[in-house]
Amino acid sequence: MNAKFIKERVDYSGRELRSNWLKERFGIEGDAVAAFAGSCRVIGEDLVDLEDFELGLTVEGDRMLHFIVEIFGTSLPGIVFAQRLLCSIAREEINSGCGKALVERRGDDLFVGEGKLSVSVATVSTISGLIHLGLNITCEGVPVKAASLDDIGVDYAALARKILTMFAEEIDSCRDASKKVRPVS
Repeated sequence: MNAKFIKERVDYSGRELRSNWLKERFGIEGDAVAAFAGSCRVIGEDLVDLEDFELGLTVEGDRMLHFIVEIFGTSLPGIVFAQRLLCSIAREEINSGCGKALVERRGDDLFVGEGKLSVSVATVSTISGLIHLGLNITCEGVPVKAASLDDIGVDYAALARKILTMFAEEIDSCRDASKKVRPVS
């Protein structure tokens, strides 16, 4: 799996969660994960989460660390498993960097106490599975009770690089493990 940290500011609107966006924007081909920092503002038809869409909610934050994952040829349950893996790795890396268990994972979201640290969604296109994970760098512009990486003293760029490496290695390791077994009847 290709993994890349993007140093330039990239704002996230939800329209980036589409097949081959990483290739079009950054030249990253194939199964990939990329991270970048920027604002988040997802509204209306760009909301993938049906509950959020039906309730007319928005997903917003002035400064987030975003992860976009694309895995080709996967099912919706498969990409949801990958989403949960990404969230678990993020939680583990944040907590290990803080030296204590501050962050809790509840499904596909991360929390510090009752403050929501993340937004996350997984979906599929006709050719790939896609994940967006956003971690609040600050709480500014977030419309819910929030927590942020700044609040808990985490350097977002260093964290991004660790998560990218761990996630890509884990996906590659899963692929290698699947090559070591024979089918049963």
